[in-house]
Amino acid sequence: MTKVKNRRPLREYLKDRLKNVPVTVIMSLFVAFCIASIIYFIIIGQYRDIPIALAYMAIVFVFYLAEYSLNVKCPLGYVIFMMLFVLFCFLGASYNFYGKIKHLDDILHSAWGIVFSVVGIILVKSLIGAPDNAKGVIACILFGIGFTMLLSVVWEIYEYTGDSLLHTMDMQQDTIVRHFHSFLLHEPYDNLHTVEIDNITKTVIYYGNGQTLELDGYLDLGLIDTMHDLIWCFGTTVVFSIILAIDWCKGKYLYRFLIPAIAGEKYDKKGKLLKCAQAESGAAAEEETQPAQTEEAENGQAEEKADESGEQPAPEEESQK
Repeated sequence: MTKVKNRRPLREYLKDRLKNVPVTVIMSLFVAFCIASIIYFIIIGQYRDIPIALAYMAIVFVFYLAEYSLNVKCPLGYVIFMMLFVLFCFLGASYNFYGKIKHLDDILHSAWGIVFSVVGIILVKSLIGAPDNAKGVIACILFGIGFTMLLSVVWEIYEYTGDSLLHTMDMQQDTIVRHFHSFLLHEPYDNLHTVEIDNITKTVIYYGNGQTLELDGYLDLGLIDTMHDLIWCFGTTVVFSIILAIDWCKGKYLYRFLIPAIAGEKYDKKGKLLKCAQAESGAAAEEETQPAQTEEAENGQAEEKADESGEQPAPEEESQK
């Protein structure tokens, strides 16, 4: 793999990056939308969502900081896809788009698999360089899958913790089911036989001071939602990884459209990895210093031979005479 360690100064990076008009416009519009949302939440008294808007606005600054720190450059395709993902997460959380668009949560967890698979690949490339063979790209893709699923599990733990501590939240959405089977209900209890409850038409919940609540089924408290989120994320991640691996062998069209490049990473028209600019300049510098190092080595060997024989090397003037 080709690894590039050199990094430009921060001011030079920002000056060059902000010249990319499409990316700058996208980021500016998103920041403006977050600021407008904060003002809107203040006016309507929806104070809970003000920190959420600030957190989403901070993603723009994290994006530029991550690019600079990892010494990579995100292509426009990934920037658009990532910011659409972030936008709809914000709309779902603060504008009730989860209730307005059916299956939006499943769609976003599927998109999660692509967004964070790319992040995982970026981390590998920034550490060990751009893959230039099949083993390298397989390693990047496998790490991307593992990294994505790790973040997905951490997110579900966050949702469970938030729902447990803050009773005003229900991120692990409940589901009405009409069928389940259980070891616990079997008498005597064992782990070999289950009791199957089917065609559930009504559940009556007694709570408080004699209050009741009737449901047209059985209430599942977040387990199904959690598993759906993980399954959608895993399925999308695997499918995306397979497509990316095939594309890498066929010309790297999708790879170059979505996967950020480390500094100096370039490809020819056929998708073959070329030497990075820094790597080439480093090789040229090495060639320039090599003759000087060879000459110094020869002089050192001559001095050692002279010391062994006990003779002093002749001065330059006498040798000329």
